[in-house]
Amino acid sequence: MSVDTVLREASTTKTAVAPAVAATSAPRRARWVALAVVSAVNALDSAGFAVANTALPDIDRSLGLGPTLVPWVMTVYALTFAGFLLFGGRAADVLGRRRMLLAGVTVYAAGAAASAFAPTGAVLITGRGLQGVGAALSGPPALALIASIFTDARERATAMGIYVAVSASSFSAALVFGGVMTSAAGWRAPFLALLVIASVVAVVGAKVLPHDAERTRGSLDIPGATLITGGLMALVYGVGQAEHASFTAAKVLVPVAVALVLLVGFVAREHLAAQPLLPLGLLRIPTVRAATVSGVVFYTTLVGMLFFAPLYLQGVRGYSPLMSGLAIAPMGATVAATTAVAAGLIARIGQRATLALGFTVMAGGLSTWLLMGTDTNYFTVLLPGLVVMSFGQTLAFAAMMSAALTGVDAERHGVAGAVNITAQQIGSGLGTAVLATVAAAATGPGTAGLVDGYRAGIATAAAIGLLGALSALVLLRRR
Repeated sequence: MSVDTVLREASTTKTAVAPAVAATSAPRRARWVALAVVSAVNALDSAGFAVANTALPDIDRSLGLGPTLVPWVMTVYALTFAGFLLFGGRAADVLGRRRMLLAGVTVYAAGAAASAFAPTGAVLITGRGLQGVGAALSGPPALALIASIFTDARERATAMGIYVAVSASSFSAALVFGGVMTSAAGWRAPFLALLVIASVVAVVGAKVLPHDAERTRGSLDIPGATLITGGLMALVYGVGQAEHASFTAAKVLVPVAVALVLLVGFVAREHLAAQPLLPLGLLRIPTVRAATVSGVVFYTTLVGMLFFAPLYLQGVRGYSPLMSGLAIAPMGATVAATTAVAAGLIARIGQRATLALGFTVMAGGLSTWLLMGTDTNYFTVLLPGLVVMSFGQTLAFAAMMSAALTGVDAERHGVAGAVNITAQQIGSGLGTAVLATVAAAATGPGTAGLVDGYRAGIATAAAIGLLGALSALVLLRRR
């Protein structure tokens, strides 16, 4: 059976992604411009993390934040992003995906403006929080809009491939972009660039995105939204503190305990609510459940590269932030170049096998970095491992995103997308804390001891990747 036949048959089944609004009459060029808008929104969400990371030293010197406030430039974005995601998904389904995507991009732009022109650290941190809220509101509708815009199976497959390529490569590309902008024009330049891009996306999106023709009637479940937002923010905060303290420290245990209480309250609320924010039955769908677990595992594994590679290249090898970003840039290029391969594999061997293969290849590529030392050759050892890991990243990400909406009714696509993005954010925060703790425990004296710690963290990430492959085989049904 050909790939086209598989996709054509899949588009007519109950488990395929169903269109939420009629877009068949939209001009072909407008559809692809709309895809560019949706993909740019996803890239902005990732760039919100990456560009600030490279600018942190300059921000500290300029505003005098000190060691207590500097981490909040990153933390507050992660907190608000993770905390408001499920509310963003529900709002997209109830109020309209186009409306919420544009509203989210507008809030994001306001946060970028506040950050770019911040006279004090407090204003900067407030702006970063607004960026996180904007990302949480605009992210969930993005994936569902692709199904709305592209009703032809072949066009949708191509569109999803482009979306996945942009999604999976935007973080590493933004690292390089942030380094270049900061080196050339100072720490405010990356935020100004994000402001310009978000403004253009909002203007163009208002013209080309299809109007919302179908919405889910009902409430936004404000009590449920309050509980899940508070619970996720407390969880991400508590896990993030473990990077600098023991897992048994009060600064870790107290927010995690608060998170558990709020999240248990959220589950109880959703059982009782007539129109819940998160229909718990959604997690009983095998594909959604597998995609949710994979979201946590995927980012925990990916952190093994994104967290330790800059530390090793800059702290051990003496690379500048810009050179470190360029050294990681092949990750994005590999993802973009191999997206079509991932789409073809999903059509041929299914989500289950592709997801398991992707995690296995990610673990194999990461394992190559266990050979790193104080003078390891980048081109013969580190670069090949980075490329192999990136190929696995493409396979795993594409299969995971494909599974996230499979079997989900169209009116719940916004919430389903938010669930998967939330899982990814939890994996990112949890993965950073766990791997950093493992590395710290294994670190010995001197540079060689530092490398030992990095190896331990990378080995742990690779092992988690293999567990992800096993979970994909167990949780996803055979074709």
